[in-house]
Amino acid sequence: MNRSVRRFLPLGVALAIALAYIIDTRAATTIVAPGADLQAAINAAQPGDTLLLEPGATYTGNFVLPVKTGGAPITITTAPHPNHPAAGQRVSPAHASSLARIRSGNPMPALTTAAGTHGWRIVLVEFGANRDGYGEIIQIGDASSAQNTLAKVPYDIEFDRVYIHGDPVMGQKRGIALNGSAVTIRNSYISDIKGVGMDTQAICGWNGPGPFVIENNYLEAAGENVMFGGSDPSIPDLVTQDIVIRGNHLTRPMSWKNDIIPAPSGLVAQAQAGGTLPAGVHTYQVVARMRVSNGVTARSAASAPVTAPVAAGGRVALSWTPVANATAYDVYARSPFGVNQYWSVTTASFVDTGAAGQAGTAPTSSGSVWTVKNLLELKNARNVLIERNVLENHWAGAQPGWAIVFTPRNQDGKCSWCVVEDVTFRQNLVRNTSGGINILGYDDLAPSRQTNRIRITQNLFTGITPTLGGHGWFLLMGNGPRDITVDHNTIDADGTTVMYVYGGTSGGILPVPGFIFTNNAARHASYGINGADASFGNGVIAAYFGDGSVQGNWLQGGSASRYPVGNYTDGTFASAFANVSAGDYSAAPGGPLAGRATDGTNIGADVPALAAALRNVLSGATTTQLSAPTNLRVVSK
Repeated sequence: MNRSVRRFLPLGVALAIALAYIIDTRAATTIVAPGADLQAAINAAQPGDTLLLEPGATYTGNFVLPVKTGGAPITITTAPHPNHPAAGQRVSPAHASSLARIRSGNPMPALTTAAGTHGWRIVLVEFGANRDGYGEIIQIGDASSAQNTLAKVPYDIEFDRVYIHGDPVMGQKRGIALNGSAVTIRNSYISDIKGVGMDTQAICGWNGPGPFVIENNYLEAAGENVMFGGSDPSIPDLVTQDIVIRGNHLTRPMSWKNDIIPAPSGLVAQAQAGGTLPAGVHTYQVVARMRVSNGVTARSAASAPVTAPVAAGGRVALSWTPVANATAYDVYARSPFGVNQYWSVTTASFVDTGAAGQAGTAPTSSGSVWTVKNLLELKNARNVLIERNVLENHWAGAQPGWAIVFTPRNQDGKCSWCVVEDVTFRQNLVRNTSGGINILGYDDLAPSRQTNRIRITQNLFTGITPTLGGHGWFLLMGNGPRDITVDHNTIDADGTTVMYVYGGTSGGILPVPGFIFTNNAARHASYGINGADASFGNGVIAAYFGDGSVQGNWLQGGSASRYPVGNYTDGTFASAFANVSAGDYSAAPGGPLAGRATDGTNIGADVPALAAALRNVLSGATTTQLSAPTNLRVVSK
């Protein structure tokens, strides 16, 4: 810039022009062609640079984000394409053809971070499954003892409109391992994260301090859609904190409740001459097998049995309809003398000539299913805001069926400081689940700190039902948490109990200090507010919540004499709402909820406000994001 011009410009304008000049001359855009060395391009990029990948191209490797010196982020993105979602709009599988794809060619992650790296943006990129669904697709930070200080934690990393998915047939253990700091995951889509006999998560972190923003994403996983904790951190005294989980759709297909592999059908057994089988009736069944993520083998239920009368010295030719995605079959036989054995084959046919197989009996249980635990779990987290999410489709599987779990866990016995505290769960819709929320005061297996300051307010729970295998209760609490507030929630559940509380691991009463249960609307059912070692209603309230408050609740169908004055039981459930059959849980004008809350408003959630807050969560059309500042000033001193 010419000195004579610069001298007469106001300081702020001069600085802006100077900054623009620096950016223009230093920042570069590099096109990385298919087949080019993407890692070399990443290594060569400088702060402020952009790496453009080709739409539809695949870049295979195990790429590492190295440490750079400088403040401006480096962006890795797909070159512009008319099919790309706009800023603030969630990406989806429909956009895949216009995205560049990064994938691992082996079981290792496709993308990892060097210790202490910072300043990276990954935008409009697809990440495919690792080979055989092993590990995580993206690894932010290091979960091992190698990351044992905060200085080694990667930070200032953003994922925006990123499509991450496991294999639709085999699944994937984890989408993103989130062990960094100042990481944002926004407008993204993570799907087909599922496994058998193991935990799987769309997003999981346990060795990073936070803060994290997880906003406007579709998150689909079998084990836990989002989890913090679950393994002891290697950084001493670390509690992941300052987490925002906002505007996400946490779900899984209901089809994942079914057997992964259908039982073989069309089994035909034809007796023939030319073998060594003994005379008599031989019985056969077939089981299909396939490999799923992390090298696990899943199986089907056994087919319907078929029999074949065989003459001495005969054999039996078997065939069946091939099962989609099956990689092998076990053919089980029972001889006329009760001898059970089986053979493994890779095609949908087999001939039992009389040669010996392996000893074994056809399974009588159902086939393998994806391992399901919960939708959202906190095991070691502080200062967490969970708002304006839709959480749905959960059933009792590998755990009793609670959709949301706030339970401190000293998982490996080395995290006595692990805690869940300062959590706000508000304006969420939880639907079609076998249970609501489970809160544990202390880890019941190893030392931990006490769960405290949990606030659950202005949420709608619908379709909470034991038909999905759990209790169908809204809330379970035990082992002495403290300062729990449950206020202005609407609950449509058909279990026997609204809330159940129990004591410590050795039994007996262990109070929940500072418990507030106000302005909630629910069916009372058989037991309403219930607990261990005390009678439901006033007995439980006096035993566990002596210094708390249970006021302004509508427990429809219960006995008013069992609850403190200021709670209500009148009317029918349908009469309290605008149109339950149509899914409208707004308080009916003049109904039993109208104006009866302790704050003078309606009992239950403010459903119109909730509907407005959730309007775009399923579509992912828009999201609440921080805007760029408009009042920036540069002050010279």
